[in-house]
Amino acid sequence: MQIILAEHRGFCYGVERAVNIAREWSGRNENVATLGPIIHNPQMVERLADQGVVVVNNLAEIPNGTVIIRSHGVGPKVYSEAEGKGLNVVDATCPHVRKAQAAAAELWQDGRLVVVVGDKNHPEVKSIAAWTNDTAIVVETVAEAEAVPRAAKLGVVSQTTFPPERFESIAKVLKAKSADVRIERTICTATEQRQQAAVELAAQVEVMVVVGGKNSANTTKLTELCRVAGSNVYHIETVSELEIEWFRGVRKTGITAGASTPDWIIEEVYHKMQEFAELLMNDVKVLEQGSLVEGKIVGVRDDEVFVDIGYKAEGIIALAELAYPHPEKAADVVAVGDIITVYVLDADTTEGAVKLSKLKAEQIIAWDELTQALEENKPVEGKVLEAVKGGLSVAVAGIRGFVPASQVDIRFVEDLTTFVGQTVSLVPIDIDQTKNRVVLSRRVILEEERRRKEAAVFASIAPGQVIKGKVRRLADFGVFVDIGGIDGLIHISDLAWHRVKNPAEIVSVDDEVEVAVLKVDANARKISLSLKAVQRDPWFDAVEILKVGSVIQGKVTKLAKFGAFVEVAPGVEGLVHMSELDDHRVAHAEEAVAVDQVVPVKILTIDRENKRISLSIIQARQEAERAEYTPFLDKEPEGFGFTIGDKLGHLFKKN
Repeated sequence: MQIILAEHRGFCYGVERAVNIAREWSGRNENVATLGPIIHNPQMVERLADQGVVVVNNLAEIPNGTVIIRSHGVGPKVYSEAEGKGLNVVDATCPHVRKAQAAAAELWQDGRLVVVVGDKNHPEVKSIAAWTNDTAIVVETVAEAEAVPRAAKLGVVSQTTFPPERFESIAKVLKAKSADVRIERTICTATEQRQQAAVELAAQVEVMVVVGGKNSANTTKLTELCRVAGSNVYHIETVSELEIEWFRGVRKTGITAGASTPDWIIEEVYHKMQEFAELLMNDVKVLEQGSLVEGKIVGVRDDEVFVDIGYKAEGIIALAELAYPHPEKAADVVAVGDIITVYVLDADTTEGAVKLSKLKAEQIIAWDELTQALEENKPVEGKVLEAVKGGLSVAVAGIRGFVPASQVDIRFVEDLTTFVGQTVSLVPIDIDQTKNRVVLSRRVILEEERRRKEAAVFASIAPGQVIKGKVRRLADFGVFVDIGGIDGLIHISDLAWHRVKNPAEIVSVDDEVEVAVLKVDANARKISLSLKAVQRDPWFDAVEILKVGSVIQGKVTKLAKFGAFVEVAPGVEGLVHMSELDDHRVAHAEEAVAVDQVVPVKILTIDRENKRISLSIIQARQEAERAEYTPFLDKEPEGFGFTIGDKLGHLFKKN
């Protein structure tokens, strides 16, 4: 493993100056304290404390002696307070920070609204703002810059460690806030160099280690920038946080450090990583032909793939060994960064590379999975490659399998090509690895699904319910309707209120219908449905225009022992009893009428509750005769004391 140190890393001039000043005052026989941590590095602060330079949070904690102003600087009020207490003030403020403070003070004294670009919670930014009598506005993002009010005169300064690109974006927004803008770009050159060097290195390596305090803003920014550059990044404070697993299989790694990270910590990290590299070199895998290993794809060409398997040489997978069915190009199957399991074809080639097969590795694993799936009746995924004689050819994890036509679906499938290209769930029903034979079934899964659906339907359905379904099949005797994974039957007599000769007169396949449940037989797995039960009986609409006592024309539809049925309206029949068929006695209905004969009938009764109508042919004829003679009944010939109507009326009364 190659370890590369960033060109610019660790202590900057300002931090090193502050630490050296603190060291000069260490070991003296008097109170010496820094106002806040001298730098953002806990290990360095702890080392100085051991040498007598302690940390105080405010001046009240040091009654006398020397106070060292840390590298982040403070505002003018702190200097005045320290002098007022008679303390010896040693200023270790970074020169670049002093420059930013002076720039802010000058802009404020010039009557400008001062904007400090930086982290509002960082001590350096607070110290810069303090030199404007705390009137400065602090912004860290473009959105915050957009919220800055317009001003007649505007001045801009920056936190010394702020990322240059972000500063330029924010400055661009601030320029539009005033006609008179002064921008003091107070970013430290060393910061820019450190960030640029870290980004360039992170783009070259696989793993980047950033060393520095977790409370250090500039170290945190380095970490963010390295992640954006594309490498795996680990931010640590001390060598104890390093883990060897971060570097397993890694060929190049980089180290950078924040501005407040001492050289001795960086050196400790570097030496520990060298130890890791030696251990990992001694831990190189011994490859054997036929073994399975895990690797990471590091390169993809059209016809081959390069794999890092933690060996002295990279592995190569030829296109033919990548997958089944064979892809047109490698990128259709894998991508850089994928972690895959491969089979070692040849570990000692003359070219120095290791020949690998992803396909054979998948097949080895697939046979185990198929065997387990057969034992446990578990489904596997298969892609349908083509329709062949007698069934379908499928690929299951690199293994060619066969699905017989009888096992493709519950019902017969006429055109198997409709399945080509689909990925379907299958269960193995016969496996023989020695013969490379795999027979699978889709039907088994579908039947199990149907059983589950049937159980759910039978548990929730009951006679009298009205449900929705979809017409699946027509038969001479009725219609099969899917009502949620199970078919129910509408008998032809329940399709409509009128007589139906062919179900196709009423519905078609795939029609959505609303039906009533007539009968449920869970043991026989049968459900009887009715389409006409959810419709209004047209009989009631038809009889609305019929009146008892009226004479109408009807058509004989059926003869029976007790009389004849006559259709008096579409779908409405009435019964002419034997006694009402003819004036003379008849033994059989056919002696008086014939099927399809049109006859006059008189409506005797309408029983709506039982849907029955009584008719009479005899009385209909009598009504016709009465209508014929009525005009003559009331005429009285001269010379007689009675009318013809009196005589004829008497005769009719006898009848």
